[in-house]
Amino acid sequence: MHVPEITVGELVLRPFKDKDAAALFRLFSKDEVTRFMDIASFRNITDATQIITYFRELQQAEEGFRMAIMLGTELVGTCGYHKWNKPHFKAEIGYDLLPEYWGKGIMTVAVGALLDFGFQEMELNRTEAFVDPLNTPSSRLLGRLGFQKEGLLRDAFFEKGTFVDAEIYSLLKADHVREYIW
Repeated sequence: MHVPEITVGELVLRPFKDKDAAALFRLFSKDEVTRFMDIASFRNITDATQIITYFRELQQAEEGFRMAIMLGTELVGTCGYHKWNKPHFKAEIGYDLLPEYWGKGIMTVAVGALLDFGFQEMELNRTEAFVDPLNTPSSRLLGRLGFQKEGLLRDAFFEKGTFVDAEIYSLLKADHVREYIW
């Protein structure tokens, strides 16, 4: 599966390069970034190089992909699809951002561009997102992008030694409207 570079406003979404390891380590070594993720905060650069390899394997297997979110020359976050279920025309999204960029509209634009790609190029009909009920910024982002909350999955995931609930959100192709500019 070919994933192109996507430019929207000042942002560029692109596949990862080996040279991104240090920036990815900076991002995923922050506990506030990984708090609601199913990965532990990175402790060394090897964690970053391994996840870049994982992202490439995910893309080669056509099970999804992850992209670097670039603002100028700085990697400020990531976003992508995983659990791509082609027979059912659906996939799950994930995203993260350096804390110093929270609340600036970057993720609305980045995930909006990702959704455009998913519905147009991947031929998705449904995009899903699972959100920890305590992660209200993520829930607000999904609401801005037109996602509908479908319910609460109790003890849906086992993360970092404990069971956690998850709110499930979805966006259908028929409901996707691009109204955001950054």
